[in-house]
Amino acid sequence: MTDRRFKIGVVAPGSRIEPEIAEKVMQIAASLYQDRTPEICFHPQCFLSSGHFAGNDTTRCDAFVEIANDESFDAVWFARGGYGSCRLIDHVLPKLSGEARNKHYLG
Repeated sequence: MTDRRFKIGVVAPGSRIEPEIAEKVMQIAASLYQDRTPEICFHPQCFLSSGHFAGNDTTRCDAFVEIANDESFDAVWFARGGYGSCRLIDHVLPKLSGEARNKHYLG
């Protein structure tokens, strides 16, 4: 049995989130899973702003691919998704590795 915590990478393929939201998520996870709190890592891209989005299309694509292809993450969690996310699919899919296919995706 391993002592490694479940590790979740958070990206924002649509709208940005406020740092206060990230802090609340961490607090809720700690209170719900006191014995095995997952490690939740918010990509810095989540907090960027470019019009309605959390960074421009390239920045949002790069953040998603970075987390999805990183073998240290067990899951990818979309902070807001939705509006604007569809603009990324054609750029993201060709860059995903086999590692990305083994992840859990939360949205």
